[in-house]
Amino acid sequence: MSLIFDAKVALFEALRGLVPAGVQCTFAEMGQSDRRRQIWLGATVDEELEPVAMRAGPRKPTAVTGYVEAHAVVIAPGDPIGAERSVYALRDLVADACRAVDRATVAGLVDLRPESSSVETAETTDGAYSALTVRVRVRGRILT
Repeated sequence: MSLIFDAKVALFEALRGLVPAGVQCTFAEMGQSDRRRQIWLGATVDEELEPVAMRAGPRKPTAVTGYVEAHAVVIAPGDPIGAERSVYALRDLVADACRAVDRATVAGLVDLRPESSSVETAETTDGAYSALTVRVRVRGRILT
Protein backbone atom coordinates (compact mmCIF):
# COMPACT_ATOMS: atom_id res chain seq x y z
CA MET A 1 0.00 0.00 0.00
CA SER A 2 1.50 3.28 -0.99
CA LEU A 3 -0.74 5.07 1.54
CA ILE A 4 1.48 3.99 4.43
CA PHE A 5 4.65 4.86 2.52
CA ASP A 6 3.26 8.25 1.46
CA ALA A 7 2.32 8.96 5.09
CA LYS A 8 5.85 7.98 6.15
CA VAL A 9 7.37 10.42 3.64
CA ALA A 10 5.02 13.19 4.85
CA LEU A 11 5.96 12.42 8.46
CA PHE A 12 9.66 12.61 7.56
CA GLU A 13 9.21 15.99 5.87
CA ALA A 14 7.34 17.29 8.93
CA LEU A 15 10.07 15.96 11.25
CA ARG A 16 12.81 17.62 9.19
CA GLY A 17 11.07 20.93 9.63
CA LEU A 18 10.76 20.54 13.41
CA VAL A 19 14.03 19.05 14.65
CA PRO A 20 16.33 21.56 16.30
CA ALA A 21 19.87 22.27 15.16
CA GLY A 22 22.29 19.58 16.26
CA VAL A 23 19.87 16.68 15.70
CA GLN A 24 20.56 14.54 12.67
CA CYS A 25 17.26 13.63 10.97
CA THR A 26 17.35 10.91 8.30
CA PHE A 27 14.77 8.80 6.48
CA ALA A 28 16.57 5.58 7.44
CA GLU A 29 19.22 4.57 9.95
CA MET A 30 22.63 5.80 8.87
CA GLY A 31 24.62 3.27 10.87
CA GLN A 32 26.82 6.00 12.32
CA SER A 33 27.12 5.84 16.09
CA ASP A 34 29.23 9.00 16.33
CA ARG A 35 26.21 11.32 16.32
CA ARG A 36 25.15 12.67 19.72
CA ARG A 37 21.49 13.19 18.79
CA GLN A 38 19.76 11.54 15.88
CA ILE A 39 16.28 10.58 14.76
CA TRP A 40 15.22 8.39 11.85
CA LEU A 41 12.28 6.39 10.55
CA GLY A 42 12.36 2.61 10.66
CA ALA A 43 9.97 -0.20 9.82
CA THR A 44 6.79 0.35 7.81
CA VAL A 45 4.03 -2.19 8.39
CA ASP A 46 0.74 -2.62 6.49
CA GLU A 47 -1.13 -4.48 9.16
CA GLU A 48 -4.81 -4.47 8.45
CA LEU A 49 -7.00 -4.17 5.36
CA GLU A 50 -10.73 -4.23 5.97
CA PRO A 51 -13.53 -3.77 3.41
CA VAL A 52 -15.78 -0.94 4.53
CA ALA A 53 -18.60 -1.17 1.98
CA MET A 54 -20.21 -3.61 -0.40
CA ARG A 55 -20.80 -2.18 -3.82
CA ALA A 56 -20.77 -3.23 -7.42
CA GLY A 57 -17.68 -2.69 -9.50
CA PRO A 58 -14.08 -3.76 -9.51
CA ARG A 59 -12.79 -1.38 -6.81
CA LYS A 60 -14.02 -1.52 -3.23
CA PRO A 61 -13.46 1.01 -0.41
CA THR A 62 -11.00 -0.46 2.08
CA ALA A 63 -9.89 0.81 5.49
CA VAL A 64 -6.12 0.54 5.91
CA THR A 65 -4.27 0.52 9.21
CA GLY A 66 -0.49 0.45 9.28
CA TYR A 67 2.43 1.55 11.37
CA VAL A 68 5.65 3.51 10.97
CA GLU A 69 8.36 3.36 13.59
CA ALA A 70 10.38 6.43 14.51
CA HIS A 71 13.67 5.84 16.31
CA ALA A 72 15.95 8.25 18.15
CA VAL A 73 19.20 8.01 20.06
CA VAL A 74 20.77 10.57 22.36
CA ILE A 75 24.28 10.14 23.76
CA ALA A 76 25.25 12.28 26.74
CA PRO A 77 28.59 11.30 28.31
CA GLY A 78 28.17 10.91 32.06
CA ASP A 79 24.58 12.17 32.10
CA PRO A 80 21.95 9.40 31.78
CA ILE A 81 19.22 11.72 33.10
CA GLY A 82 20.07 14.32 30.46
CA ALA A 83 20.10 11.66 27.75
CA GLU A 84 16.66 10.40 28.70
CA ARG A 85 15.28 13.93 29.07
CA SER A 86 16.54 14.74 25.56
CA VAL A 87 15.05 11.61 24.04
CA TYR A 88 11.65 12.46 25.54
CA ALA A 89 11.91 15.86 23.86
CA LEU A 90 12.46 14.03 20.56
CA ARG A 91 9.40 11.86 21.30
CA ASP A 92 7.38 15.06 21.63
CA LEU A 93 8.73 16.18 18.23
CA VAL A 94 7.38 12.99 16.65
CA ALA A 95 3.93 13.78 18.08
CA ASP A 96 4.23 17.38 16.82
CA ALA A 97 5.24 16.11 13.36
CA CYS A 98 2.17 13.84 13.27
CA ARG A 99 -0.04 16.85 13.96
CA ALA A 100 1.84 18.93 11.38
CA VAL A 101 1.22 16.55 8.47
CA ASP A 102 -1.38 18.00 6.12
CA ARG A 103 -3.76 15.09 5.58
CA ALA A 104 -4.85 16.55 2.24
CA THR A 105 -1.36 15.95 0.81
CA VAL A 106 -1.58 12.16 1.34
CA ALA A 107 -4.40 10.60 -0.67
CA GLY A 108 -6.68 8.60 1.60
CA LEU A 109 -5.03 9.52 4.90
CA VAL A 110 -7.52 9.71 7.76
CA ASP A 111 -5.36 9.76 10.89
CA LEU A 112 -1.69 9.77 11.88
CA ARG A 113 -0.76 9.63 15.57
CA PRO A 114 1.75 8.09 17.98
CA GLU A 115 0.33 4.91 19.46
CA SER A 116 3.07 3.79 21.82
CA SER A 117 6.69 4.44 22.70
CA SER A 118 9.51 2.77 24.55
CA VAL A 119 12.69 4.26 25.97
CA GLU A 120 15.82 2.41 26.99
CA THR A 121 18.59 4.18 28.88
CA ALA A 122 22.00 2.76 29.73
CA GLU A 123 25.55 3.75 30.55
CA THR A 124 28.35 2.30 28.45
CA THR A 125 32.04 2.98 27.96
CA ASP A 126 31.00 5.50 25.27
CA GLY A 127 28.81 7.37 27.75
CA ALA A 128 25.18 7.38 28.74
CA TYR A 129 22.70 6.86 25.96
CA SER A 130 18.96 6.76 25.63
CA ALA A 131 17.18 5.03 22.74
CA LEU A 132 13.59 5.71 21.73
CA THR A 133 11.11 3.86 19.54
CA VAL A 134 7.76 5.47 18.75
CA ARG A 135 5.12 3.45 16.95
CA VAL A 136 3.00 5.76 14.80
CA ARG A 137 -0.39 4.44 13.67
CA VAL A 138 -1.49 5.37 10.16
CA ARG A 139 -5.16 4.98 9.24
CA GLY A 140 -6.67 5.66 5.87
CA ARG A 141 -9.18 4.63 3.25
CA ILE A 142 -8.35 3.51 -0.26
CA LEU A 143 -10.01 1.75 -3.17
CA THR A 144 -8.77 -1.79 -3.83
